[in-house]
Amino acid sequence: MALLVVAALILTVIIVGFVWVEEQINPGGHHGPTVPVQIPAGASTSKIATILAKAGVVHDATLFTLYVRINDDSLLYPGAYTLPKNSSYRSAISALQAGPQLITDRLVIPEGFTVRQIANAVAALPQLHLSAQKFLTAATSGQVRSPYEPAGVDNLEGLLFPATYQVQQGESEITILEDMIGAFNDQADSLGLTAAATQLHLTPYQVVTVASIVEREAKLPQDRGPVASVLYNRLRVGMPLGADSTQTYFLRLTKPDLVPTASQLDQPSPYNTRLNPGLPPTPIANPGLASLQAAASPPTTSYLYFVEINSDGQLGFASDSAGFANLQAECQAANLC
Repeated sequence: MALLVVAALILTVIIVGFVWVEEQINPGGHHGPTVPVQIPAGASTSKIATILAKAGVVHDATLFTLYVRINDDSLLYPGAYTLPKNSSYRSAISALQAGPQLITDRLVIPEGFTVRQIANAVAALPQLHLSAQKFLTAATSGQVRSPYEPAGVDNLEGLLFPATYQVQQGESEITILEDMIGAFNDQADSLGLTAAATQLHLTPYQVVTVASIVEREAKLPQDRGPVASVLYNRLRVGMPLGADSTQTYFLRLTKPDLVPTASQLDQPSPYNTRLNPGLPPTPIANPGLASLQAAASPPTTSYLYFVEINSDGQLGFASDSAGFANLQAECQAANLC
């Protein structure tokens, strides 16, 4: 009887153990929520098992290690994974043998974004863990340069092309910058930016600066060319540009959400084109193709002034002070001034 009792106990333990092992290898119920798992390069099977168990992907690190060694010694790839909790051993192993699936996200950069705004958009990409500060530092320190960036300038403002980019996991802030510079170079080359600048008796960088002001000042497509002509006409006669967008750019370098007051727009700064003749020190935004085209091939006009005259952003243009006064009256009548 005693032997029968012992045998029964041993059999029970074996059955219970077998059931427990089977439940670990193929847990019942649905998979749990997915969790991020990072497998470092060179990790041993036991180290991988510990990481999976800690994340809740599997339930027992020791048993998982034995299972892999007995059943499948194929390579388990390092990298970043997203795996469901309560996984079977076979599904977890299959995922690690397939290798990590790289995450790709769309980076949408609208026309007129500044370098700072682009940096924030890069950092906002989910799951890619990129840094706005690293992007901004690389773009404003000379660490990454554009062929259109003049000597003595370490700021890529204006030289990054607004577009939609596919950013893959593992790409760095510098790689993204280089892609944007390359896209700008392609567009500038197709426009013949260097030749256009020569015709205008300016440098390519100065034409880009004009394009950036056009991008900020012209809200409607039909106004871009005339705005560019006003800027060039004023430069030609030595008249201050008087573009509020340049001073606004300077003020927002330290206060990004600032809506400037009239007195702030009059404050002295290198970007105050009411007070300073000529162009500001750098572009004030990253212009899109239409603004670059307007700056590279402006229409011939006698305009020296433009004023917003319609709530949709439409601008009116004038060639003399009398016409400017009429535009101001229209602006005031529309409650825009």
